[in-house]
Amino acid sequence: MKSVIVPNPNPNESHILRNPRTRTEADLTSYSDIKTAYDIFWNAAKSAPNNPYLGRRPFDPATGTFGPYVFQTYGQVAERVQNLASGIIHIHQKALPEEQRQQAQSQRNFPIAIYSINRPEWAIAERACFTQSLYSVSLYDTLGDSSVEYILNHSESSIIICSLDKVSNLLNVCHNTPLLKAIISMDSFGENPNKPGIPSPFNINSVSVLKAWAASKNIALYDIYDVEAIGKASPIPHHPPSPSDLYTICYTSGTTGDPKGAVSNHHAYTFAAKSVHDHSQPEGTPVTFSYLPLAHCYERTVENLTTLNFGSIGYYTGDLTKLIDDCQQLQPTIFPGVPRVLNRLYDRMTAATVNAPGLTGKLARKAYADKLANLKSGKGNKHFLWDRILFKKLQAVVSKRLDIVISGSAPLDPNILDFLRIALLCRMSEGYGLTETSGMGVIQPGNEFTSGDVGIPTPGVLVKLIDVPEMNYFSTDKPCPRGELCLKGSNVFTEYYKDEEKTAEAFGQDRWFMTGDIARFNPDGTVSIIDRKKNIFKLSQGEYLAPEKIENILSKHPLVMQSFVYGNSFKNSIVGIVVPDPETFVPWASKIAQDGKSDIDSLVKNPKVIAAFLSKLDSAAEKAKLAGFEKIKALYLESKPFDIETNCLLTPTMKLKRADAAKYYAGVIDDLYTNVN
Repeated sequence: MKSVIVPNPNPNESHILRNPRTRTEADLTSYSDIKTAYDIFWNAAKSAPNNPYLGRRPFDPATGTFGPYVFQTYGQVAERVQNLASGIIHIHQKALPEEQRQQAQSQRNFPIAIYSINRPEWAIAERACFTQSLYSVSLYDTLGDSSVEYILNHSESSIIICSLDKVSNLLNVCHNTPLLKAIISMDSFGENPNKPGIPSPFNINSVSVLKAWAASKNIALYDIYDVEAIGKASPIPHHPPSPSDLYTICYTSGTTGDPKGAVSNHHAYTFAAKSVHDHSQPEGTPVTFSYLPLAHCYERTVENLTTLNFGSIGYYTGDLTKLIDDCQQLQPTIFPGVPRVLNRLYDRMTAATVNAPGLTGKLARKAYADKLANLKSGKGNKHFLWDRILFKKLQAVVSKRLDIVISGSAPLDPNILDFLRIALLCRMSEGYGLTETSGMGVIQPGNEFTSGDVGIPTPGVLVKLIDVPEMNYFSTDKPCPRGELCLKGSNVFTEYYKDEEKTAEAFGQDRWFMTGDIARFNPDGTVSIIDRKKNIFKLSQGEYLAPEKIENILSKHPLVMQSFVYGNSFKNSIVGIVVPDPETFVPWASKIAQDGKSDIDSLVKNPKVIAAFLSKLDSAAEKAKLAGFEKIKALYLESKPFDIETNCLLTPTMKLKRADAAKYYAGVIDDLYTNVN
């Protein structure tokens, strides 16, 4: 399937690409009567009330283990959603001063913050929001206190629904969030609060302490079952939203400062689900595995797609190291992926097959080579012999029912993409989307097997390129146009909340969204992401440099786990801070050091090791054909990984906070430049 080229008369811009199935959004073939997220859910609840919907693995405190998945049906979830929605309206009114309560009876379109890992109550809370035309404000489970305070204040949230372990955190900072009036725990304050989604120790005696603490802070504290009971006793008729009504404020990762609140309406997310449906066409009734943060738009679009098809959603147990165990229990048909998860799956599978010693490895390499040749010649990813002997066993590591695996959020190595297509025996696509585009926009067709690209625009989405002369990317480049990727479609957000300046910067002429990513239009009609514009800086000699491009190249080296490349307009070279991968680094570095020390803290300080490591990075840069000014001239090896909670150098979506890293390593950077000079 190839993109259709649409002429574009604007100078310094490429032609426009669209999906061959649609000229406009009106051409979407499915669900024309579905206009809002409210419609998506309530249509499914009325059409398939007995279908299993939201599933979790119950935790047994006696054995410390999780059991098989147990599902609530669409009908059961609908009843809870109705009751919770009514209860929220009642407690919102109760939290207001007496003179405002009468007016508040008709008030809608106020925010409800949601703060927890993925779990059924997250979905129930959001569906309760749009049943009464309220909108959600999502908080990543990993956020620190300062980010929680910022988002609650910036969004003006008065009610938050959270997992039980977050209640004490919120009470601890509520003196800095004066608008917060009520906290709703997703977990019962009853006899057995030990449920999945509560990672910290908790016992029933803590409830009275929490309630007293909340009362002293003038915060109303409920559990979700209390609020559902209030709503059941005094039901309020549905107040359905219109397509233009606010659906969510989804806060960006905040890599360069305070996170921006991307405002999206119901039309955006409903269009996103319908467009992905038309593009991917899930087979049968889907079963989706949910573990990527619901605070991000990508996972919510996947869940809306599942609900659109009356499918089931199974939530992980909260432990990322047990994803495979959860999958084997659930047997999903749809697996949303990100490179850091898929890379680990690849490592596990290749270690047992193509990288295995002896006859096992020899046979696996032959099987893989045969299937790879078929894949590259357009014969697909199935093989009558090798699948029976080997690859069905690999597929069963994840799920015997896999239909679709989608990789997003960052580039996936083409070799890994090819291997997983061969091993998992399913449609596997790499896609591209952002918070501002409802997590979608460009996706590989599942029945095609290209690599090194992110596919074609989904139905109803348009893309084009704009020249970036400071980085030497032009729409007239031969053989392929290159430039900043711009998207247009109903999936694009409305604005950044309370930030007219950033909103204006985000949109070009005719409200084309400027992604900040550099792309190439390939001869086969696909799009490849090749660089990043937003984080570029100029060196003192006038050369522009994109650190993320260099970091992506370094991250592919087996010795590298994380990296931070730094430079500025007062320097003529760049320096690097690299966190080595202990598994590969320690044995390699021990041979270089030859001083009898094998602990990573000692090895990263060894001058011989640092010099040898820098030489390895130079070789990687040469292989990637980086220019001389794109090569690291001085290196610091860091034994402690960048993380979210300890050194706070990563966002909740695992992106590097570049400004924070520059401050954190300011002294190190000064020393590195001293060595360069």
